[in-house]
Amino acid sequence: MNEELLPVQIEDYLQEQTGHAVQVGPLTRFAVGFSWKTYLVPIAGGLPEAGGASELILRLGPSYGLFAPYSAMPEFLSMRSLESSAIPVPKAYWAGDNTETFGAPFLFCQKVNGAAVVPWVPANTPPLDEAYRKSLGTEFIDALAALHSVDWSNQPIAQMAQGINIENAALNNVLYWEKQIERWAMRPYPAAQWAIRWLKDHCPVAPRVAIIHGDYRTGNFLEENGHITAILDWELVHLGDPHEDIGWVSMPMYMGGSPHFCRLTEPEWFYQRYSEKVGFQVSMASVKYYRAFSLLKLAATHMAAARCFEEGRFNDLRMPAMGSQIATCLRQLEKTIESPL
Repeated sequence: MNEELLPVQIEDYLQEQTGHAVQVGPLTRFAVGFSWKTYLVPIAGGLPEAGGASELILRLGPSYGLFAPYSAMPEFLSMRSLESSAIPVPKAYWAGDNTETFGAPFLFCQKVNGAAVVPWVPANTPPLDEAYRKSLGTEFIDALAALHSVDWSNQPIAQMAQGINIENAALNNVLYWEKQIERWAMRPYPAAQWAIRWLKDHCPVAPRVAIIHGDYRTGNFLEENGHITAILDWELVHLGDPHEDIGWVSMPMYMGGSPHFCRLTEPEWFYQRYSEKVGFQVSMASVKYYRAFSLLKLAATHMAAARCFEEGRFNDLRMPAMGSQIATCLRQLEKTIESPL
């Protein structure tokens, strides 16, 4: 992947897709994120095939990234599946997993206005303005409930079903992340192995099979004036138990020292409003299960970061910093499993 050649490669690709010449301006790389590389692509005169947009977003999955090797298709299929839904997502235009075009899997999508709420803050950070928190928190809950209510069976994302049902959704997830830990861990983690056994022995039955974002939290959506403009970062999307996203939302790492999920919603308010909107009652036993699962998944992500840095694939100093949090995740995981409902 050669960044100096990227503007010309983008022009050639867009011309091939649209059938007319396209002029691309200087690219801007966004520094956020631990995984995909994200660029702002200016288009001179706009692009009729993208609603006349004068700017596009290009995401590239580099071979040295945290979760490499990547596929653009889960993100592309999910965004395409949600285009006409109540969930605010950028419009996806083109994507591919071939590396001949840009040297990496790629996705072109709409550029949406807004800023991300900081997900990680010191414990003494002042709370969010109350009116702002309530407004954003309401939309945060409602968007998740809407996502979990989508009938995906006739949508592009149905290609990812692979035999999933309400009975096997939990176990499929545990088996997948067990394999990732085997791939990424540089030493044995007895606490992780104990947790995997517990998760296998306590798999809940899902209330339905839904589209799961996989990383639903502050930092992964844009907002303007207290209103969500776009849900981003769909790279971990899959089909599964809706409680999985709730377990992820509820992790203490995202509370920022506040009593609120993701600094936005009181737990009781979240459960009540979500249940009303989604059409089933949240199971606290399933929330506990998926909070434990989420902590295992987060620990696995930190293992991936540590290995990525240790092998010299990615010299971002956030990688070893993430690796230093493995023990914290595993301690929280143990406390979660042993806690009462």
